[in-house]
Amino acid sequence: MDKELELLGYVGTLLRVMLVSELTSPEHQHVIRFNLSDFTALGMLREQQVVRASELAGTLGIVPTTASSVIARLVKRGLVSRTQSETDRRAYDLSLTPEGAQLANAIHNQDLHNMRLFLSALDDEDQTTLLSLLGRVVERVASLENAEASD
Repeated sequence: MDKELELLGYVGTLLRVMLVSELTSPEHQHVIRFNLSDFTALGMLREQQVVRASELAGTLGIVPTTASSVIARLVKRGLVSRTQSETDRRAYDLSLTPEGAQLANAIHNQDLHNMRLFLSALDDEDQTTLLSLLGRVVERVASLENAEASD
């Protein structure tokens, strides 16, 4: 149990630092308050450019009604646009507005800065080992999630 508590403490510290640090950019302070779903949605849209609400819900691991709330909040803030799909009239495509893209890029750049800071505590060999071990943990978690989704 000691290892689990130690890992929980480490992960909690890293998450706290990342979420707090993302709000420190003066031009973006108070745009989004400590909401991981908003950060993740903006990041997904930054990567994929156009996303359907159902895809967003799946990636966030939330039910469609909660995804609708996230989307509505981001649309209201002028960060995301929602347009009817040209290929499926029942669906809507989500994309970043110019302001949303600017914020998503600022968050991404801050995340990269944080990762450099975190990794700077280790030499190159230890960084490689850490990434390898974390990769194995992530693969295991993903396989467990996929198994649960199949049931």
